[in-house]
Amino acid sequence: SGILTGTVVFFILRFTRRKKEIVGQYNTSFVFSGNLKQTSLLDAIQFLEIGRREGILHIYCGRRKGYLTFQKGQIVDAFYRNETGREAIFRMLDLPEGDFYFEPKTISQPRLINESMMDITFEWDAQRNGGVIQE
Repeated sequence: SGILTGTVVFFILRFTRRKKEIVGQYNTSFVFSGNLKQTSLLDAIQFLEIGRREGILHIYCGRRKGYLTFQKGQIVDAFYRNETGREAIFRMLDLPEGDFYFEPKTISQPRLINESMMDITFEWDAQRNGGVIQE
């Protein structure tokens, strides 16, 4: 969590300095990658949501690959193995290890996931805990 906080501060400072140069455009020099043992997928997703990023978050676990597509910080599509949508997100959130890489790019596709990430996370957490919501 401390590593992610330092990374978030670095990218926020970097973005703030360059914001005046890119008003109305996406910063294509943004690079965000990591390891799921050091940074949870949920933390990575929240970071991209807060930054209102647009592009594809690629998730690798061995030879398996998944992705989350973001438009203005919102997840609009997901795929992992043979699953799509919420089920794909659930499977990726359960990964104990792997790597991720964010590819900034303009996304022009219909929104296939309409729930907020918060709602999806609550449902995922309830499933993991046998339907019991933890406080």
